[in-house]
Amino acid sequence: MTEDTSTPPPAAAIPFPTLTILYLPSEANEVVDEVSRKYPNSTVEDCVGFFHGSQKHYKKVTIWSQGIDSLWLNAIVARTKERAGVEFVTLVSGGMMYML
Repeated sequence: MTEDTSTPPPAAAIPFPTLTILYLPSEANEVVDEVSRKYPNSTVEDCVGFFHGSQKHYKKVTIWSQGIDSLWLNAIVARTKERAGVEFVTLVSGGMMYML
């Protein structure tokens, strides 16, 4: 009898979570609460950044997930822009920084 040394099919692969970080202006606290409800394993930290031209307080929201719903994320970005009065939201995913 021979031993099966073939590799398992791709469907058997363990999906790794992705790390997504949103830097939300502190004026958008209700948006932070919404993210926390959708992704209960997310973490929120206070931080200071210079994303919008001057020193400002932000909430660093770290989300571990198997994938983020893009329509939901677009709505979060739009609400953050509206509430905080900013032109873009900073997001880090896959080691790349994006201004949405």
